[in-house]
Amino acid sequence: MKVAFISYEYPPDTAYGGIATYVYQAARVLQQRGHQVEVFACSRYRTRTETENEILVHRINETDPTNFVKRIGQLFAERHSLVKFDVVEGTDYNADAREAVHLVPEIPLVVKLHTPAFLAAKINKEKPSLLDEVRKYIDMGVLRSKGINRNWKYNFKEDIEYIHALKADEIVAPSQAIADELIKAWKLNRNKISLVPYPYVPSRELLEIPVENQTNVVTFIGRLENRKGILDLAQAIPIVLKQHPEVSFRFIGRKRPSPNPNLDMQQYIESMLQPYINSLEFIGFVPLDKIPSYLGTTDLCVFPSLWENFPFVCLEAMAAARGIVGSSSGGMVEQLNHGKCGRLVPPHNPNQIAKAVVELLRNPSLRMELGQAARKRVLNEYNIERIGLLQENSYARAIKKRETMGSRFYN
Repeated sequence: MKVAFISYEYPPDTAYGGIATYVYQAARVLQQRGHQVEVFACSRYRTRTETENEILVHRINETDPTNFVKRIGQLFAERHSLVKFDVVEGTDYNADAREAVHLVPEIPLVVKLHTPAFLAAKINKEKPSLLDEVRKYIDMGVLRSKGINRNWKYNFKEDIEYIHALKADEIVAPSQAIADELIKAWKLNRNKISLVPYPYVPSRELLEIPVENQTNVVTFIGRLENRKGILDLAQAIPIVLKQHPEVSFRFIGRKRPSPNPNLDMQQYIESMLQPYINSLEFIGFVPLDKIPSYLGTTDLCVFPSLWENFPFVCLEAMAAARGIVGSSSGGMVEQLNHGKCGRLVPPHNPNQIAKAVVELLRNPSLRMELGQAARKRVLNEYNIERIGLLQENSYARAIKKRETMGSRFYN
């Protein structure tokens, strides 16, 4: 098949989060399975088409997401006239492929459910005027066009992400958690959503980390923001240290704003935990290829997010065979096989976080057993063969449906 991905996010230029990582991994998987894959993405500093890791990537220099949608749609249409793509996949977030399918209405469309803007905003509990903290590059004009107004009265029927999803021939969810959320919020037909987890190809460095480990280090990886449950973790730290004063807590990720407008989140946590400051280590942002070195010196990872779709940080920790304390709200439940590969804790519950961390600190053999199970699950469930086949079948369904229905109609 000839497959096109349209995504504002794509590494390294716009590697903002999970969408970028997913598109990178999915493109590689399909290319390795013999398909022709091209990516249409954004950049903050270059407009260029070149082969990157054997994938042809088309980038446009743009800072405004709305302008990106228009420009990348035009570029896609021009390229499609030459290549004749069989299918295009776009994101739910920002409906990046909406102009492309408007210009090429006959193209089969797959929309992948990551985390739409309204849901990200809801999790962060931000009003629209502060939604740049959800995605710093989304402006208020775009958010209003998505059905989000100043009084935070969400009307899904006016949301461009919802409208775009309805034009899809195949709506795909990486986790049952995100499918359930949008079935409820967008009144989607459950039968029209397919479940295809993100593919994940762990690095050799992650898989070579020994299961047996004793470092007394607990690591958090992710943006330092409320959505990731970092404030709940901060409240759990004194409880853990009271029982295990030898433990240190490591934070890896970019600093974001805190509840105090005068402090970033690192400063805010340091002020909260001043008596325990010597037990804290803030690393900042770490490139993906450096993550194995930190996981190799970690006993267990804590990801207490308020909600997550299908986080790659959890898959990385699983591949590294670390003990994991994850959130019971969202896709980590599925990743950790409902607690068989790690411990699950509800959001907003520092006591439960502390209890799970202490349990795994006190029981190294249990921690290593769970880590081994987690590594095995990554290799068995999210490998190229299994996910690649699911993805191919999804595209085939989209192609068949569009052939049956014919070209989309636009007023």
